Amino acid sequence: MKKIYILAFLFCLSSSLLRAQHDAMYTQYMFNMLLINPAYAGSADALDVTVMNRNQWVGFEGAPRTSTFSAHSPLKNNRLNFGISVTDDQFGLTHQDKINLMYAYRIRFRKSTLFLGVEGGMNMVRTNLSQVATTTPGDQVFYGQDEHHLSPEAGFGIYYKTKRFYAGLSAPSLYPDNSVEKISEHPWLLTSGYVLDLSEDFRLKPSVLFKYIPASPLEADVNLNLYYKAFGLGLSYRTNDALAFLAEINLNAQMKAGYAYDLTLSRIGTYSRGSHEIMLRYTFAYAVKAKNPRYF
Repeated sequence: MKKIYILAFLFCLSSSLLRAQHDAMYTQYMFNMLLINPAYAGSADALDVTVMNRNQWVGFEGAPRTSTFSAHSPLKNNRLNFGISVTDDQFGLTHQDKINLMYAYRIRFRKSTLFLGVEGGMNMVRTNLSQVATTTPGDQVFYGQDEHHLSPEAGFGIYYKTKRFYAGLSAPSLYPDNSVEKISEHPWLLTSGYVLDLSEDFRLKPSVLFKYIPASPLEADVNLNLYYKAFGLGLSYRTNDALAFLAEINLNAQMKAGYAYDLTLSRIGTYSRGSHEIMLRYTFAYAVKAKNPRYF
């Protein structure tokens, strides 16, 4: 009986995903904010490439599995910056592919930098209803009912940073999809973080993300990361959702690897064994020092 409820839930959710956008979620977003803010493009002052993979709610049949490739870099004109992200997202019966291009304009101040960014792309969603297993072979309700949907995307963002502080405001998905029965509300994201020197080798980085969706409760993601030279450990709490444990290491002067485990706190945790997420980031800048890694 429990499996019947789960399958029914996945079917309803997959069907709704075809009519509304599903935004992929990452725990380690603070190390690659291009995924949530187009103004982040070029902020590493070099070509920066990141791959991420997330298996959410392990053990839950049809749970989300998301992979993302992203890259961003300043252009020859030091004020112009470019980025790209490609996301493959599977959830239940739904497969979603996104490609987005980002453009950011840089304004330099004496000790800080302000980025203004926009993005645009396409969201391709298909729902494989013909894969539904029923007690009636060839059930005409599902047979041959695979559905496809293509919609444009657009968003904007603001990102401000100093050597130790950053703050950003973004709406990464603003384009209204008029093909749905009811236009879904899109999130607004506010992020901020700061790096504190505890000693010559230890640094502490608290950060936060607030997510606002009209007519929904305000969501918060609170993070605390401790660094010792090239190593980092972190703890993150996502309101009414999960407690996450993070680890990262600078493999050399340019390459960083990260891992996150989410302990699900919501009711869905009864059916899952948490979530796993891995990240690999390479920055093509040879002035980067492993003992002083990039924190954002």
